[in-house]
Amino acid sequence: MSVDAKPEMPIFETSEGFVQPFYLTGERDGNQTPLVRGRFARLTSPCQSILGRHDYPACINELCAEAMSLAACLSTTLKFEGVFTLQARGDGIVRTLFADVTSAGAMRSYAAFDAEKAKAIAPAGPAILPRLMGGGYMAFTVDQDAAHGDEARRYQGIVELEGSHLGDCAVSWFKNSEQLAAQVITAATKTEDGWHSAALFLQQVAGEGGHDTRLSEDELADEWHTAMVMMSSVTRDELLSPSLEVPDLLFRLFHAQNVHLQAPRPITDTCRCSAEKVEQVLGGLAAEALRDMSDENGQLHVSCEFCKITRSYSMAEFLSA
Repeated sequence: MSVDAKPEMPIFETSEGFVQPFYLTGERDGNQTPLVRGRFARLTSPCQSILGRHDYPACINELCAEAMSLAACLSTTLKFEGVFTLQARGDGIVRTLFADVTSAGAMRSYAAFDAEKAKAIAPAGPAILPRLMGGGYMAFTVDQDAAHGDEARRYQGIVELEGSHLGDCAVSWFKNSEQLAAQVITAATKTEDGWHSAALFLQQVAGEGGHDTRLSEDELADEWHTAMVMMSSVTRDELLSPSLEVPDLLFRLFHAQNVHLQAPRPITDTCRCSAEKVEQVLGGLAAEALRDMSDENGQLHVSCEFCKITRSYSMAEFLSA
């Protein structure tokens, strides 16, 4: 079946960072049941501002940029009110890779790594997962807001670091833990304006609420195979180009499978640190710990790993509290 007109993108004021949800109903006439769910993330301003604050080598920036677009995609596949976190820990040059995003789209990211070793490979091209992180694991964590009750406050999935890119770990997790077929492509690049990244994610819909019971297993498999073939045709430039509008790209890829766009979700560079939170932590420390943290003038300096803001306090005000 062919479609004569591309789908319109819902009205969306913020185009600098977003996730576009969509779904495919397949080539069969009359079917409105989603057979494949998708997410397309393109992060321009968030990547530029977040990575612009860090003095990371190029290979680390690329890894962080890919982590951010992957986290943005995965977070919107879940229903939650709170924070979605993608965290990887390895025994290689990069010890910790972190990206989180709230249900409102506020994103943060940072990496902890061996600076000297990273400098040595900075000019070496793309960020290859095993080369940078070695062995380890990736965790996907959802922390629900307290209003949802203690029982629903945390969910976590863990998968080994494997494959060439971060997306390979996510695909493995969906396959082994959720028994769902999935695929993801990530890309990141640096322009004269800074870093930006993109990700395209597809997931086969399973269960009673997903599959059209009028379709056989072979037909469902054919629909998934077609989606995979078309997904593989996307180029790096298409994913990253801000001049290529999302409806045009998704229509080019999936028009034969009836692509439907849903309301896009904004992603912004928004740190959640605050003076109040810092003061609460300092106020709970013992006097000995405060003295160990203070400088020769009795000042405490606390820097946020995400936004790089440093807040300074007098140790005396906490000792007398």
